[in-house]
Amino acid sequence: MNIKHSKTLPVLLITIMMVGAAVNLAQADDSKEKDAKEILLFNQAKITLSEAIEAAQQKTGGKAIEAEVDDEAGTIQFEVEVIKDGKVHEVKVDGISGKVLKVALADEAAEDDEKDTENEKD
Repeated sequence: MNIKHSKTLPVLLITIMMVGAAVNLAQADDSKEKDAKEILLFNQAKITLSEAIEAAQQKTGGKAIEAEVDDEAGTIQFEVEVIKDGKVHEVKVDGISGKVLKVALADEAAEDDEKDTENEKD
């Protein structure tokens, strides 16, 4: 019985390592695709990330803590997180016009995103 287990363990470990490597490769491909999409969107923008941050700060009166290209929108948008009165607000800024499209508390914005995802599945 020991001989059987001593042969099974190395095979099991090798299988686990191969599955882990395959998962890592798949995640790397997804990451590269997301990066490529963000670069494409970013190049379409008529305003800079700094200008989007400034628009968000002016609209809310707070300070930006994070900003990125929103790759889930159909058009170029920047998503800026701003702290005001101890609360995090998510601000969507149009990447063409620089206009603020939406301001919501970060928790509310996350709920809206979840609802949008559920509606897309239906």
